[in-house]
Amino acid sequence: MEQEIEILKVKNISHGVVELRSDNILTFRPDVATFKNYNLDVLEELLEVFVEITDGRPRPYLCDNRYVTGIVNKEEQAYMNKHFGNFATKAAMITDSALIKILVNSYNSVFKPKVQLKLFGTEDKAVDWLLSGKKNMS
Repeated sequence: MEQEIEILKVKNISHGVVELRSDNILTFRPDVATFKNYNLDVLEELLEVFVEITDGRPRPYLCDNRYVTGIVNKEEQAYMNKHFGNFATKAAMITDSALIKILVNSYNSVFKPKVQLKLFGTEDKAVDWLLSGKKNMS
């Protein structure tokens, strides 16, 4: 039996849409027409919005990066690792890019992230994983 998901909070920003869903998942959907890559300025803005929309309470996090073409550098990866726990209990990224898969696997091996990050090809599989286990029971 599939539960109906409601959007509890939504914030439109210049980079896309941030939502908090009734299943406790925080989502970021980049604007496919204008958003192509993350940088420190974008990451800082997203962090502020994520903490605001979650009321400072980390949640399972889902981002759809299927249309993101940029590559994050080591400084941006370090920033993400340092601040992911401020808004996420675990993170799922949707991507079709082989390059992004290599970069995320590299990130996971170099930084040993505090917040588990997994890649998925579909949103359904990502949501199933985010809702599984104890880590998202906050």
